[in-house]
Amino acid sequence: MARMVLERYLQELEGTPPSKPVLNSMLREPSLIPDRFLANQVYQCTINDCCYGPLVDCIKHSIGQEHEILLRDMLRERNLSFLDENQLRAKGYDKTPDIILEVPIAVEGHVVHWIESKASFGDEYSHRSYLHDQFWSYWNRFGPGLVIYWHGFIEELDCHRERGILLKDCFPLDIVTLCHSSSQS
Repeated sequence: MARMVLERYLQELEGTPPSKPVLNSMLREPSLIPDRFLANQVYQCTINDCCYGPLVDCIKHSIGQEHEILLRDMLRERNLSFLDENQLRAKGYDKTPDIILEVPIAVEGHVVHWIESKASFGDEYSHRSYLHDQFWSYWNRFGPGLVIYWHGFIEELDCHRERGILLKDCFPLDIVTLCHSSSQS
């Protein structure tokens, strides 16, 4: 609601609709809004927003970080060598998954080079967005990978396995490593 009111206010003030970056910057920093009363109201709306406000963003970020730490711990427990997002950025990569495996693994017969942790439910809208903005980019750069939706996902979304993107709702227990396959031969 605050976005719509602010957009209408700026349109009347400027004579043209505001650009998305201008609108977003004022929503993030209401002190940029020329009208002090409106700035205070927008601030109150964002603070009290139980779905998209800054408090909710902090909570989501924190939960995401916790699950990434959990994932790294599980990889270390299994003695799997990997680079995390921070290490990859330090090496100059700009768009990276949470984990790149230094030695690929197999999960349910599918080769996995990277793992992305999502501390959310995989619904159709967000998954489609992630595929477009992240997963296919990772696939192009690093090969096939695994996405873990820690809070589940709609089963029909797991339809890209043969193309190289596997979905799971937990850390896989049936990992096959190079060591396992050579010792079993």
